[in-house]
Amino acid sequence: MGSSFKVGRAFGIDIKVHWTFFLLLAFFAYLGFQNSGSLLAALVTIGVVVALFVCVLLHEFGHSLVAQRLGIEVPDITLLPIGGLARLKALPEKPVDEVKIAIAGPLVNVVLAPIFFAVALLLGADLLALPNLLGGLNSVGQVFAYLGYINVALAVFNLLPAFPMDGGRVLRGLLATRLGPVRATDISSSVGQLFAVAFFLFGLLGGQIFLALIAVFIFFGANGEAQMVRQREMLRGLSVSDVMGTKRRTETVTPYHNFGQVLDSVIHGYQEDFPVVDEDGKLLGIITRSEILAAAHSPQKYATVRDLMRTNVPTISPDADLFKDGHRVLQESGLRALPVVQGGELVGMLTVDDVGQASLLRDLRKQQY
Repeated sequence: MGSSFKVGRAFGIDIKVHWTFFLLLAFFAYLGFQNSGSLLAALVTIGVVVALFVCVLLHEFGHSLVAQRLGIEVPDITLLPIGGLARLKALPEKPVDEVKIAIAGPLVNVVLAPIFFAVALLLGADLLALPNLLGGLNSVGQVFAYLGYINVALAVFNLLPAFPMDGGRVLRGLLATRLGPVRATDISSSVGQLFAVAFFLFGLLGGQIFLALIAVFIFFGANGEAQMVRQREMLRGLSVSDVMGTKRRTETVTPYHNFGQVLDSVIHGYQEDFPVVDEDGKLLGIITRSEILAAAHSPQKYATVRDLMRTNVPTISPDADLFKDGHRVLQESGLRALPVVQGGELVGMLTVDDVGQASLLRDLRKQQY
């Protein structure tokens, strides 16, 4: 996720913090100081908020560790002002696996809550007196009691069937066992968006800005993941070689082409991004349309393709799965086209348009059978 930086690593997963998280800390420090006039109270407020987000991090590790056991790679967890986000490289294929991953996060909070309550009781806190962070926590026992109640709230809130929150994922997993992934996602997405509208109105009218922000995340997250599931099902069973442009249809350039030659190919041809190869046809890199146009405006700075081409370009095998590998690598690279390589030799190009037109191929196959 952009504008995030790494602060640690555990279980093979990078832990990242978005820069806006520090704005949240500053906001709560200000409120703590304003309510009490004490610098110590402001520092205590910051400490409690940090402890709260440690609980959020453990919640995300619950999801992540179960996902890893099921063979799904988890590159990182990012802490945001509205919560945490564990990034899974792939969606679970089996509905029961999605339920397992989704339920693991709230279960962490279910385990943490009684631990915090027990420590609070040992420290003499009254659990019937609900602690208030901004009203001031007057003892260490109250801090632990507050964290206990927060973990209860995290477990309950996350289990609401508001897809893509945990409860919504459980709902989708259960529905998918009978209705299939696409229909289950459509239903869960609609339910999630209804919850999002309700959260937004409640947050707006009640002055709960964070709830309104969460509502926006839920609304667009539900829609985005529904589209992703539809695309996965559309591309299921297809390989990169089924849709890629072959080498015969792919125009290549050498490092010694000048930008006038490449620009002419962009203007008068259909191709936008060009693999760069040597005399033996070995792939050296790629040059994109945006780079070509940028060079055209600075001819004195760039003489040949070698001066601007990208050399650290990801490649894909023609036998790779179109959704799991081709579509994913395209998204992660930020490119519109990827070189397809077999045995070290360029055999074609996979473009964003190729992936988008895969549904036509599937429709043709259905007609044939």
